[in-house]
Amino acid sequence: MRFVFCFILGIGLLLPAFVKASPGGETTYSQSEDQNISGAPLKTEEIPEVALFKEGANEIMFMTGGLLSTTSGNGRYPFDEIPTLTYWGWMLTTPDKGGIFRGNLEILVGLYASAIVKGFGSTVVGPQITIRYNFVQPNSRFIPFVEGGLGFAFNDAYTVKTQSMIGQAIEFTPQLGGGCRYMLDTHWSFNFEILFHHMSNADMASRNIGVNELGGLIGFSYLLGRPH
Repeated sequence: MRFVFCFILGIGLLLPAFVKASPGGETTYSQSEDQNISGAPLKTEEIPEVALFKEGANEIMFMTGGLLSTTSGNGRYPFDEIPTLTYWGWMLTTPDKGGIFRGNLEILVGLYASAIVKGFGSTVVGPQITIRYNFVQPNSRFIPFVEGGLGFAFNDAYTVKTQSMIGQAIEFTPQLGGGCRYMLDTHWSFNFEILFHHMSNADMASRNIGVNELGGLIGFSYLLGRPH
């Protein structure tokens, strides 16, 4: 019940910002943004909604949601979390010329901080690095993505000696995910994703059954820089 309450609270806190950020549903821009000096239309790579998905651009991202343990029995106990993730992103490449797989690579460096709401222990926190591929179509505000990452988790769950899932203070946290962002305007996007999250210590401790979790995250990004 605590998990459901906190997850709904997180959505409630984010929703007003989403509504405020997209009052009209369509982005408007001045003639200087819509045309070049000669008056000709912009190239497709320069459309404002996707212009910042290019090599060297940066973004700030905040995500929150819930993760539920996917297995039980054989020494596994429920282990549910409400994580918040704060990222700084760098666009490593610029989208190519076309095709359904048109997109770019991005690296995200972030901080994972989570409250354990069901199970044992109370806190999981640590750094992580994620590689993401953004599927960027020049005429679409929807930007799907897939990603994979690895991090380190400092936790207090290992202090509960009656369990064998988490065996030491620092655990490894590989993860896989996929989702989509909707560009509210040139800079702001609303994001959602499905995330598989694992935590274990690679048998560096005597207790290492590990934790497998699956859940959903929502949040916002702000892309820095100018589109031209």
